[in-house]
Amino acid sequence: MRITIQAMSIFVRAVETNSFTSAARSLLMDPTGVSRAIKALETELGIPLFVRSTRTLKLTAEGARFYRDCVQILKKVEEATEKFRNDQTVPRGLLKIGMAPGLTRRMILRAMPAFQQKYPEIEIVLLNVDDIAMVGDKGIDVLIRGRGLRQRGGQRPEPQGVVVRKLAQLQYVACASPEYLGRAGAPRTPADLFRHACIATMTLERDIRDEWQFVKAQVRQKVKLDTKLLVHGADATREAGVAGCGIIRLGAGHVEDELHARKLVAVLPDWECVGAPPIVAIYRKTRPLVPQVNVFIRHLVEAFQRYNDYRK
Repeated sequence: MRITIQAMSIFVRAVETNSFTSAARSLLMDPTGVSRAIKALETELGIPLFVRSTRTLKLTAEGARFYRDCVQILKKVEEATEKFRNDQTVPRGLLKIGMAPGLTRRMILRAMPAFQQKYPEIEIVLLNVDDIAMVGDKGIDVLIRGRGLRQRGGQRPEPQGVVVRKLAQLQYVACASPEYLGRAGAPRTPADLFRHACIATMTLERDIRDEWQFVKAQVRQKVKLDTKLLVHGADATREAGVAGCGIIRLGAGHVEDELHARKLVAVLPDWECVGAPPIVAIYRKTRPLVPQVNVFIRHLVEAFQRYNDYRK
């Protein structure tokens, strides 16, 4: 027989309770099992652990020495086990995050410092994703993007084997630079957009977003743009607007700084620009979920909460 941690634990419990019966009761064992374990230890060690001539448990000199060693060994085992458990509960390792063109980089980057402070053991790699096929090729753990919507409504199906988790619901804002509005004037109704330079966007699936919808009270108006400028990505669209290229339509989270600084000004403020896709996280369906992905998504849900409540 090899001396096991279980046998050492039984011996230590017998010493500390001063009774085989009490040790068995605390360990939920049969008393004969305790006796057999102690006898097997003595056989393996080749020494008596207890003095058999007394009515109470009394350690021999060798038994006392073995008891001290067992206590130290069991303490080390407990410490190692606890340390391992703690290490397993602290997410660590590499996390590859894909950022689609429909997502403003600043939304992710501004959420990163708090995440890094909370999970310093996670190594983060941020990757631009310009093609949906690149997700698998680059081994991305989680893709952050605007949910793919068809031009005429309805969500695009995602590849099988993935989970789509909603992070935030942005609100569209139609806006333009003060320079452009000073030059071209401000539209008063959605129909006025036909005489303006409006900038259309292209999605990850190469869909062209050139149809804008507005709602006011019970009135709904749809505008099909005759655009002369098509831009791929939220960041590029925002910069085109700031540069004075024309009127843009983006989620409020993409242009909040520019609106605050008056580099962009909301147009048609009494109309609601509808149809913005939610920001989602897309990741592989695994059980259990990769810890790094799990904590990152929870963090983004909290960090993006404020984008749900935009008011003009």
